[in-house]
Amino acid sequence: IESVRAVREAVGPDVDLLIECHGRFNMWSAIRMARKLEPFDPFFYEEPIPPDNIDAMAEVQRSINIPVATGERIYTRWGFCPLFEKQAARIIQPDVCHAGGILELKKIAAMAESYYVSIQPHNSNGPVCVLASLQVDACVPNVIIQEFFYPYLDHYNEILTQPIEYADGFLKIPKGPGLGADLNEEAIRKRPPVELAH
Repeated sequence: IESVRAVREAVGPDVDLLIECHGRFNMWSAIRMARKLEPFDPFFYEEPIPPDNIDAMAEVQRSINIPVATGERIYTRWGFCPLFEKQAARIIQPDVCHAGGILELKKIAAMAESYYVSIQPHNSNGPVCVLASLQVDACVPNVIIQEFFYPYLDHYNEILTQPIEYADGFLKIPKGPGLGADLNEEAIRKRPPVELAH
């Protein structure tokens, strides 16, 4: 709570705060924490509890005044159905790489739209995931925000044939064919895989 208070005081009221929980709370503690966070006006409360109990997620959403965001660990349109039917989240976060690709993500977004649910495509898989997500963002009316790791932008652009364009908090939709860029294989060869110790 003190961390969120300090950030809100530092950035003021015009910057959105996105609270990431990654399923670390139980239902009671998620509700209790959200109520303490409400005065700081978070944009969303991401995965306050694990996504495997949609009824519990719905109870959290009904009990708080912050939009619950979830869905990065839900993998098909059928997995999202109970989430919509039980109104367990206000924002869904399907991942184009996990949910079945661009067309499947578009179908999930269309289902969400019929329930007045916004979409924020999850994006932790590198530059190809960014490009694919942006293609969905360009044609889905209920996209509310796009997850993006700005610190990786230079690395992403080093390994793409066309740069991802970012300015003032916005990503430009790529205009080239396909996803808008290809991988620069020479640049990738300069960074061979590193075997991690167990």
